[in-house]
Amino acid sequence: MSLRKKIAEDDIQSLVFEINHLFTPSTPIKLGDLFAGRLKQIRQMQDAVAEPGRHIVLYGERGVGKTSIAQVLQVLLPASLQTIVYTRKACSPDDDFDSIWRKFFKDMRFSVSTNGENETYSVDELYSDKISPDDVLRELNQFKATELPIFVIDEYNEVRDMETSRLLANTIKMLSDEGNSATIVTVGVGDDVTELFSEHKSIARCTEEILMPRMSQDELGEIIDKRISQLGLGLNQDARWKIIILSRGLPTYVHRLGKFAATRAVYGRRVNITEEDVDAAIEEMLEGSLQSLRDDYELATHSNQPGNLFKEILLACALSKADDNGYFMPAAVREPLSKIIGKPMEISQYRSHLASFATQKRGSILQRIGQERSYRFRFAEPTMQPYVLMKGITSGMICSSSNMI
Repeated sequence: MSLRKKIAEDDIQSLVFEINHLFTPSTPIKLGDLFAGRLKQIRQMQDAVAEPGRHIVLYGERGVGKTSIAQVLQVLLPASLQTIVYTRKACSPDDDFDSIWRKFFKDMRFSVSTNGENETYSVDELYSDKISPDDVLRELNQFKATELPIFVIDEYNEVRDMETSRLLANTIKMLSDEGNSATIVTVGVGDDVTELFSEHKSIARCTEEILMPRMSQDELGEIIDKRISQLGLGLNQDARWKIIILSRGLPTYVHRLGKFAATRAVYGRRVNITEEDVDAAIEEMLEGSLQSLRDDYELATHSNQPGNLFKEILLACALSKADDNGYFMPAAVREPLSKIIGKPMEISQYRSHLASFATQKRGSILQRIGQERSYRFRFAEPTMQPYVLMKGITSGMICSSSNMI
């Protein structure tokens, strides 16, 4: 879509509706043409689906887009002679192997002819007892050779039943041994496959283990560019950079900031989104749409002691260089903290603060792993990191144009 020349009063509401349709911070992406980036992960998933007997374990931090890529997989697969039969079910803490597969079986139908009349039933009605791996294999063998079944087990990290992991591993091995064309995609939060899937070693030969890291700046840019282009709006480069850099690799913040900034520009009947629109979007988000993060932030940084540095140190944590899983060393906090405070700081001056952030007293806003003298920290909730950065900007602790962010 070409850039609009102006926004008429009568077009405002329809354009705002379109903005809300394109920017979806609360829900996964469902349309393939709006999906951005992740070329490496997409190729890995395509290869696994194409190879009979191969399955997928998709893991990573919360909020990096695992569900989105799992949902658009069906439309990102190359055209073939086979018909894709795609089903996705989300898990809950009460689920086990039986309940997970009953969700899938309820969507699988078969017909029985009685006295010349066809009656349709769901497959789960065939099983009065607990569903077993043998049962799953039997039903998945019923698919036609012209069909390519994909079963996505989402939010698998929510499952508490330990036996489920063993049974699912047995199912995957049996399907692989038979060369069944069905693909099971297990999706969940975890730093590694072991954390998500305790039986992963027994199925390593027949699974593609795919890490979903945070998105690169180019991938985040692609998200917003696709949507702004479709709206027929323009985006100032400074505004674009600020949205990308503040999002810290999390697509939900690109959606949130892009949505609020674009809406503000449209209500102002302006076709070009500016940095001022992004700044206003930050204010609006902090005031109204992130209540749970605001409460957690206040709990973590509140202190009656004058001159305390909890807010400054937490901001320095958000600015610290981290590894692919989001963990940073205490030493990485020193440089950004020194710039925030305006004088050199040593680890001994904030080590106790880091330890405190990992306690219930401060809401366990940071996770801590490792041994003493080699601790590593990260934000327990990934979306807290961009929130802390935005709080730092609005409070004046850092400048939004600073190279610190």
